[in-house]
Amino acid sequence: MSDYGKQTGPEQLEFTRRFDAGIEKVWQFLVDPEKRKLWFCGGSTDDHVGGKIVFEFDHRRLSESAPPEKYASEEVVTHHGEILEYDPPNRLAFTWFESAGAESSKVDISLKSLGQNATELYLVHSGVVGRDMLVGVFAGWHGHFDLMAEVLIGARKSDFWVRDQELEAEYAERI
Repeated sequence: MSDYGKQTGPEQLEFTRRFDAGIEKVWQFLVDPEKRKLWFCGGSTDDHVGGKIVFEFDHRRLSESAPPEKYASEEVVTHHGEILEYDPPNRLAFTWFESAGAESSKVDISLKSLGQNATELYLVHSGVVGRDMLVGVFAGWHGHFDLMAEVLIGARKSDFWVRDQELEAEYAERI
């Protein structure tokens, strides 16, 4: 299984990742704001369909290096989504914000236990409009999942902005 995402439609991408942690632990790192901010972003997650999910991005927590120029003006960015599916510890789906006037997109995450200390995560992100957005979304999910793999078994070691820029270059060539 490759850690790289794949494009499965003009506005859709998918990731399948394996994590060295049980399904309950991986679920907590998706929905608990204190755990989620260690690899992705803070913000609350309601525990029911129709509830809200809040994304409070502060990548300074995930990187020692300065952000790339296109993100330099952002410190903390907050976005709101709606929970579409909430089935602990198996499935979480929600609307995702988009830029450039596009409608919101959808993120659907399914977890499958591979035993006591292993979980497979399958993510489908649909409604991602435009090549630049696809490249950024691919790199973002990939880099954040790399961090999640680290924090599930210990402390974060990687620098998010360094890894993100490497991945943006790779995905720009892949798609």
